[in-house]
Amino acid sequence: MDAAKGVRQLVLVHGKDAAKGMVEPEAKPLVRIASEVMCDEDGKAGYSYSGLCLTSLPHRKLADEQAWERTVGPVTLIIEPGRLKMGSGPSRMIGVPFGARARLILIYLQTQAVLKQSREISLGRSMHDWMKRMGLAVGGETAATLREQAKRISICSMRFHWETTKKTGG
Repeated sequence: MDAAKGVRQLVLVHGKDAAKGMVEPEAKPLVRIASEVMCDEDGKAGYSYSGLCLTSLPHRKLADEQAWERTVGPVTLIIEPGRLKMGSGPSRMIGVPFGARARLILIYLQTQAVLKQSREISLGRSMHDWMKRMGLAVGGETAATLREQAKRISICSMRFHWETTKKTGG
């Protein structure tokens, strides 16, 4: 199982073709399988920032005031909840994004940014349009969850810290 995880990480970081050249001949089928699993049903690749591949969003909802920090190897992801003014009342904390829908949104946004080579991503004319573009069932609980996670993503502060080692010597 560790070999499969290692192959998956190679594909994530270096891509399918480069990963094929980095593994033993008997592991080449694992590279193909890993790359197929990480594509959508139509064979289109999804892209994700390497820092998010190493770390992750929380799986479950945290308290609205609670920050999330995750360190894996040399990278630390820090997500702080944002504050939002709702109506005429006082502003309130909106918790950090969590779960599969938040991850799906981030993968969708990153993939569109890479494919379009732009920081600006069009979500479509409506929530219905955006959900169809993402390949999700439209309406119901899915729409409510997607809307909530999109709000959390848009209002939170997300930072990465990469630990680097200084080389010494002459």
